[in-house]
Amino acid sequence: MDARAPKKNLPLALAALGVVFGDIGTSPLYTFETALATIAHPDRDSVIGVASLIVWSLLLIVTFKYVCIVMRADYHKEGGVFALLALLQQKRGDAHTRLRLPPYVLVLLCGAALLFGDGTITPAISVLSALEGLEVVNPRFSHLVVPCTVFVLAALFLVQRLGTGKLGRIFGWVMLLWFLAIGAMGLWWVAHEPLVLLALNPAYAFGVVRECGWGSLALMGAVVLAVTGVEALYADMGHFSRRAISLAWHGIALPALMLNYLGQAALALRDPGHFQTNNPFFLMVPQGWPTVGLVVLATAATVIASQALISGAFSLTAQAQELGYLPKFLVMHTSRQERGQVYVPVTNFLLGAVCILLVLTFRSSNNLAAAYGLAVVGTMVITTVSLALVTRWCWKWPAWQTAGLTAVLLAVEIPFLVACLTKLPEGGYFPVLVAGLLFILMLTWHQGRAIIMQHMLEVPRSERDLAQTLEEKDRPLAPGQLVFITSNRTARFAAARAFELLRRGGVLREQVILMSLVNAMESNVDMPRRIEIEQIGPRVWHVIALHGYMQEPHALEVLARAHEISEGKIQANSPQTFYVLSRELIVEYVGNRMGRWRRGLFGFLSRNVSYAPDYFYIPHEQINELTWMMRA
Repeated sequence: MDARAPKKNLPLALAALGVVFGDIGTSPLYTFETALATIAHPDRDSVIGVASLIVWSLLLIVTFKYVCIVMRADYHKEGGVFALLALLQQKRGDAHTRLRLPPYVLVLLCGAALLFGDGTITPAISVLSALEGLEVVNPRFSHLVVPCTVFVLAALFLVQRLGTGKLGRIFGWVMLLWFLAIGAMGLWWVAHEPLVLLALNPAYAFGVVRECGWGSLALMGAVVLAVTGVEALYADMGHFSRRAISLAWHGIALPALMLNYLGQAALALRDPGHFQTNNPFFLMVPQGWPTVGLVVLATAATVIASQALISGAFSLTAQAQELGYLPKFLVMHTSRQERGQVYVPVTNFLLGAVCILLVLTFRSSNNLAAAYGLAVVGTMVITTVSLALVTRWCWKWPAWQTAGLTAVLLAVEIPFLVACLTKLPEGGYFPVLVAGLLFILMLTWHQGRAIIMQHMLEVPRSERDLAQTLEEKDRPLAPGQLVFITSNRTARFAAARAFELLRRGGVLREQVILMSLVNAMESNVDMPRRIEIEQIGPRVWHVIALHGYMQEPHALEVLARAHEISEGKIQANSPQTFYVLSRELIVEYVGNRMGRWRRGLFGFLSRNVSYAPDYFYIPHEQINELTWMMRA
């Protein structure tokens, strides 16, 4: 093991503390109060039971399931439901050209959509719950809560362009102070009321559920708020390393959270009924300036808490694009060390707009709490089911081992899911509605792309056939050079574009270059392995150009380098060089494989993707655009 690894992990762990654990870390602001309020007549055992439920949820779901097991299922060091999908597709075959997706793909797409839905609520409820502390300081400040929340959210989304790494370095110190503060607050009250340590006995958790009867559904729906940021923890793994996230969780976040929840329970033991309507979190410190200071720190922490879902949404968007389930929007990489640190302007704008709209609509964290939790618990259950497939297909676990792990995890999560389903009429429909819209969008984009790719490959003619076609004596050829650009490493897709051009009556030129601009996993790809050249025929060449995620795929530079490597056999860029780019637009409505409204949606998406000529730095006067007809 590298001796310098601990030194590298500590800064990453601090940054992870600021980005990954913000959501889970600020859940003490509202979780214990909300859970206790579901019990009609709380007594000592019920207070301890609520604390026990929260503590064991943290241990079983966050520590055991995600940190110890799920985070091992990474795809090129990235996490999230799309990482699980990529792992399974490696073993079961690529689904890009399938019109009917396998059930496991549909389930994982549903999980990703639910996580996006949860991401619209997390920033809103986090910032609202903190700024509602102004009402504790002075009830006359209540009218400032909503305007201040909108202002803070707008500022948060505006600074996202700085990148997760820079924000993490700033946020990490604030969250370290937050965890130390809430841990110290909890330790103080635990020391004064050590009876609360009985909550470490899971029997009290089972006891309060048994005593509440059907009311335990509301209780479980509140307790789940303690773990709502856990899916973002997994999705953010690409921004940091698994080791750094584990170090931050076990070293700082988990001990502080357990102490604070136990401390709130210790305070509530003095008068359980009083704390059903008075937030024990802010009453853990003396009233006056200590409360003001805690509100300021809580506000800063909850702003940071929103970062976990925002960064996770960026990662999911980038992964969905790579897997072909979302259009090619602009993705900006913000780190040369971590490939997963990305900023997606479109996602940032949409999330910000929806979050602000939610604040203006619901206007309080209590109202938003009804809409919170269902989406993330649904994603948790989907992750568990998908993890079972990964353990069997990818890790080759014995069936009994997979079944045992899955049964244990579902036994914990299914009650949470059932409890959250009761929130559906009260606001839980909102994240489900967002998830449903996104799910339809992903399916439509995939199916439209699959139809086009099948159409491209309907004529079984390869790059070798293209080379022979150019050598036909009666084949008219214009002077100059045609460059067919594709992101696929194989030459077949670029050759299909050439045959499509011929089918439409186009004329090829004296030299044809099939150029594959392929994205690599590292930040920079150095020469000489960056460019590979293969001569397919006297007039046809295949050029493969790798570029790192921090490098721009500059088509003219690739052609110039290929000219040097081939010693002039490949022509350099000139006014007679034209670049053929494919653009998937609906220009004809025929067939019945997609409904008219879905064809219209696909057309709208395809017209609003990032325009390739700008991305490849090709002069517009040298572009030939090849529009594919989708026969759906």
